[in-house]
Amino acid sequence: MTAQKNLRILALDISTSPGFAVLEVKTLKAGPRVKLLHVDHVKTDSNTPDSQRYAYIEAKTVQVVHEYGPFDVVCREHFTKGRSKRATQLVFGAWAAVDSALGRYNYAISEDNEFTPSAVKKAASRNGSADKEDVEKGVRTLLKLPEDFVFTTDDESDAVAVGIAYLKSKGLIV
Repeated sequence: MTAQKNLRILALDISTSPGFAVLEVKTLKAGPRVKLLHVDHVKTDSNTPDSQRYAYIEAKTVQVVHEYGPFDVVCREHFTKGRSKRATQLVFGAWAAVDSALGRYNYAISEDNEFTPSAVKKAASRNGSADKEDVEKGVRTLLKLPEDFVFTTDDESDAVAVGIAYLKSKGLIV
């Protein structure tokens, strides 16, 4: 038997337009194989009331958890500081919406599964101050994604990078 353990991860890049990534790691004799099972995002409109934006984010989170769970791990990028009080408020509202949806399925995110933006960038690109393009390029390389694979937004590739940061932090991939 070649497969020893499968691990399924939900990785999140939470903002008012969050990214979602579902990764599966299969441990094989030849080494781990990471597969991107799903990637998506929510685009909210700043002209819409916050309550509607948060409801949409929560609904999308429920959909992803329902369709792709169960997960062994849920991880996210750690939010350190917004550009303004309003930006911070919006991100914390989005976090609350995601946490509410995860709670319905008995998931919680521990501090051990939160990664700073620089740690996420470094895990994906080997550069803690990489730009979005370099993060996406690193994600594509690490996961061996085909040339025709398209990330619709940076939030999607960032969510995958969060999953990669988790896997590297646990020594599951190099």
